[in-house]
Amino acid sequence: MHKLGTMREFKTQNFHVVVDAVEETDIDLSWDETGETRRGLEDGTFIAFIARARVFFRGLEVASDYLGGCVYKSLDAFEDHRECGKQNRANLKREGHFQVYRKARPYPSCLSTSDKLRKRGFATRERADAWAKANAKEAYDIFETGKCGSYFHDMIRTVCAEARQRIRGIQETVRVREVRH
Repeated sequence: MHKLGTMREFKTQNFHVVVDAVEETDIDLSWDETGETRRGLEDGTFIAFIARARVFFRGLEVASDYLGGCVYKSLDAFEDHRECGKQNRANLKREGHFQVYRKARPYPSCLSTSDKLRKRGFATRERADAWAKANAKEAYDIFETGKCGSYFHDMIRTVCAEARQRIRGIQETVRVREVRH
């Protein structure tokens, strides 16, 4: 039997972030045409849960994100961000974030190293575009370096951005009167 609970918890200077798995009580398995997933849930091979990411500021929940209908072999399988993040960091270090490619390639849907107009990529699209305008002698396209995706990582990034935005909004709108004695 799989155990639900906290997948990851950490604190930053201002926030306390908790990502956990809570019970999924109404899972939709209409996509399970073979019945394999239902059997796996019944025999314990799979676990169904709702992933929940929450951010607290001084004990107050300021942001949350939920993803229901999760079916995985374990909570660790959902928490795939470590390998995905490692792969993304290696790609960005090797390739840069944005690449400038020739527009006229032998196979338009396929990019190869020889199609690049510059060996190393750029940190921003604007820098890639500025370099291409100044240096490219033929038509070019700019592409973002491929990245693997992770629901887990995306939830944490989204909920932290939402928390920062909410706190900024509170700071801009709340005026606290100073009491003089």
